[in-house]
Amino acid sequence: MDQETDPSLFQPSPGSMRYLPIALSLRDRSCAVVGGGLVALQKCKILGDAGARLTVISPQVLEELASLIAQKQYTHVQRAYRQGDLRGHDLAVIATSEPAVQEAAAQEAQALGTLVNVVDRPELCSFIMPALLVRGDIVIAVSTSGRAPGFAAALRDRIAAWLGPEYGAALEIARRLRQVWKSQNLPMGERRRRAQLLLGDEFLNAVRTGDLESARTYIEKVQGEAVPREILRGLVP
Repeated sequence: MDQETDPSLFQPSPGSMRYLPIALSLRDRSCAVVGGGLVALQKCKILGDAGARLTVISPQVLEELASLIAQKQYTHVQRAYRQGDLRGHDLAVIATSEPAVQEAAAQEAQALGTLVNVVDRPELCSFIMPALLVRGDIVIAVSTSGRAPGFAAALRDRIAAWLGPEYGAALEIARRLRQVWKSQNLPMGERRRRAQLLLGDEFLNAVRTGDLESARTYIEKVQGEAVPREILRGLVP
């Protein structure tokens, strides 16, 4: 069983899950964004943060998007979308409100086997983009399966109110400790128990306030042994 899958938390009724949430690597993968407005800018930022190589297809783009294209050395095809523009791309986002372009691009993507998201047209999508919350290497995706994107964003913001930046720092500590636990050949169940204790309020409060000495004391209590100071070096929530 996948270490991160708890059967008690995954109990959909048969056929109820309309989309499979996955963490997709786009590092150095070619992606196309059709459109040059605010939505296109938002999608370019998300895809760019994931390491994608972007091609933006639009006659005009917002000034901020033009600046992003120049800064990141993305490709800008300065004209309207044409059939064939999606060839060679692994993923495409159609961020234009023109129905004819949406439908033509979706059809091309389907024929090419290219993953495609058509903004606000879930029936034309092979994937949908969730509302994202990022805390360091923690990425939380909230999806309503395309039913109500605004609701997903509101729920994401509610989660963000209590999931502060200290969680990202706590994850880095857990990553470092995991290497120690593996070298000690600790059983998987014991490693998971210790990782869960790193979500304790006492520990998170210490990390949140930058009291790394108290955080180290807490970890030593969890492990029952001394912890090298290097485990906490350079961590600022």
